[in-house]
Amino acid sequence: MAASTKVRVLELYSGIGGMHWALKESGLSFEVVAAIDINTTANQIYRHNFPHVELLPSSIDKLTAAQFESWDIDAVLMSPPCQPFTRMGKKRDVEDIRTKSFIHVLHLISVVKKKPRYILVENVKGFETSEARQRLMTTLTQCSYHYQEFLLTPLQMGVPNCRLRYYLIATLAPNGFSFPTSESILEDLPKEASHWLTYNQPSCDQSRDRSTPTQNGDVCDASERTLAEAGENLRQVADETHQEYRGCQRLKHFLETQPCEYFQDFLLDDKELTRFVIMDIVQPSLKKSACFTRRYGHFVEGAGSIVQMTSNVNAVEAVSKLKSRVVDLPERPLLGEEELALLRDLQLRYFTPQEIANLLCFPAQFELPSELSRIQKYRSLGNSLNVHVVSLLIRLMTL
Repeated sequence: MAASTKVRVLELYSGIGGMHWALKESGLSFEVVAAIDINTTANQIYRHNFPHVELLPSSIDKLTAAQFESWDIDAVLMSPPCQPFTRMGKKRDVEDIRTKSFIHVLHLISVVKKKPRYILVENVKGFETSEARQRLMTTLTQCSYHYQEFLLTPLQMGVPNCRLRYYLIATLAPNGFSFPTSESILEDLPKEASHWLTYNQPSCDQSRDRSTPTQNGDVCDASERTLAEAGENLRQVADETHQEYRGCQRLKHFLETQPCEYFQDFLLDDKELTRFVIMDIVQPSLKKSACFTRRYGHFVEGAGSIVQMTSNVNAVEAVSKLKSRVVDLPERPLLGEEELALLRDLQLRYFTPQEIANLLCFPAQFELPSELSRIQKYRSLGNSLNVHVVSLLIRLMTL
């Protein structure tokens, strides 16, 4: 394909446009010929950001081979519904009605005369052991695709957020990819991607991100380390690969810079504070946060991290001791006013939708329509993907 030729892309399960933003970040010359999604809120966000793209609010299983071929597609990017494979779901796999459209897409790829040169699939960890994945492998093999599977987390790219996901890239190029492939699922990107691996948050002030004190004595960093140590047992998150990624940027670079009053609406209420034992509580100086899900904002367990706004070490130590006292009790005691006062002192709040978008590496131009409710924004972001990780895979796939 000539370098000046735009790659014609079909976005399936287009959601809020994560794939589209990844295409932009990748630097690939492309044209999205159509985007398809049935989710009304996601489509509202997509249209707000990409008003000139043909967005079809219809079920993907209604797509015909004739329509597919009429678009003259070079690449298909898709993130099929994850619920049939997630640990929070029933794992019904191909028996789940939500997998029907994905199986239909595989059928279309197998029957169309002009097959897409590139295919990219994103899904949750767990997809790699599914029957749906096996059918994907069978289709790609029968259609003479070269492919490579990955399990990757943004932590590997310097982004302080756990979001371990399954990825597959495939190509019809006669010689395959420009990097050595493996039949195994890779847990790292190949060396060919190393020079553009790390994500650089535009708003980062790298000069402030030091892991050790300066010769002049970095008092701020020392206090941050003391604060982190005091609240160590308030954190829950551990990414599935059980590795520490010390090269990550700090969370503070992804947080909004707003007056304190702005965050009042995001503070946890007393009822939510009583569930502090199961929360992953993080401080702005840390380099890891939990995966955000569509349940964020109205569930605190396993839905994403909570921000601790106070820098008062004594307040953190008091809550840490409180957790140590109650965590192993056979029954959790009801918290009285004294305990609640300690928890209020931490000034715990939810990440804002904009902050989650930042951690998902959506660019500054990305906008969430103001008319959407906060819960609608959280749900849409929780169903999305990490833009930077996908952009790296697009570059790798098309090298």
